[in-house]
Amino acid sequence: MSVAELTQLIKEAEAALATKREGARTELVEEMKAKAAALGLSLGDLLDRPGPHTNVRRPRSDAGKTVAAKYRGPNGEEWAGRGRMPKWMAALEAEGRKREEFAV
Repeated sequence: MSVAELTQLIKEAEAALATKREGARTELVEEMKAKAAALGLSLGDLLDRPGPHTNVRRPRSDAGKTVAAKYRGPNGEEWAGRGRMPKWMAALEAEGRKREEFAV
């Protein structure tokens, strides 16, 4: 088979697949509507979900707020103790000083 023939075959197969999927989807919706009607419900009643959705993450309660400094350096530098250690603290610890000396 040539490239053009293979390309045409792929297009036809994709079209057939789309038709089959739509048909299967329509059958499924009709089946679900019939089962819901047998129970005295509508399809919309089955799909409504009351209450908050559990798959959505809530932001942290302290997100975006500034955190109080836990350490203060000799020149007034501040560090909250979160994230990467600042250079001034690393330099002081390299000199042998303890982090607790700078606790606020």
